[in-house]
Amino acid sequence: MYRIIAQVMVFAALVASSLFGAGGVSTAQAATNFNAWAEPVIYVYDKTSHIDKKDGSPVWPVYAAAERWDNGNPVDYRYTTKGCPAESQCVIVKQAELASPTVGVTTIARVGTEIKAVTVVLDTTFGRTNSSAKRRNVTCHELGHALGLKHRSETTTCLTSAATTKKYPDATDIKNLNDMY
Repeated sequence: MYRIIAQVMVFAALVASSLFGAGGVSTAQAATNFNAWAEPVIYVYDKTSHIDKKDGSPVWPVYAAAERWDNGNPVDYRYTTKGCPAESQCVIVKQAELASPTVGVTTIARVGTEIKAVTVVLDTTFGRTNSSAKRRNVTCHELGHALGLKHRSETTTCLTSAATTKKYPDATDIKNLNDMY
């Protein structure tokens, strides 16, 4: 029921924003405006938690990445596999086949510069065929976009726009979150 209500609310917000000229939907890669959530408590609903590698490790280490983003910054990422509570701010993480070379996509529904909902889609083929470090990098990268952060040119962070196996945000990412929230 919550999902239907949330989808209707997001749709209504998007329609209103298109009528009145504020907000819209953007992918993290195309976003040019500063985006942030209204409150610093954000649930991460992991719909990939049941997908494991042969060794039993998760294909997509969403819990580990969310925990890392949760450390040392004003944002409280709360991991769940049961769905987001009613009226909470929610990032939904799921897996699907994406067109190559895309390995992850973050879609942000916003009104003005305020993030209203986020969906992260991680590529099935990439998850099946790449190392744990590369999968962790993609998960960290997309969850950083879900917080409103953009690509960076430095290779010290998982938010770099270059190919890397960096698995974590760096001090600049955390500073940027402190400035945003």
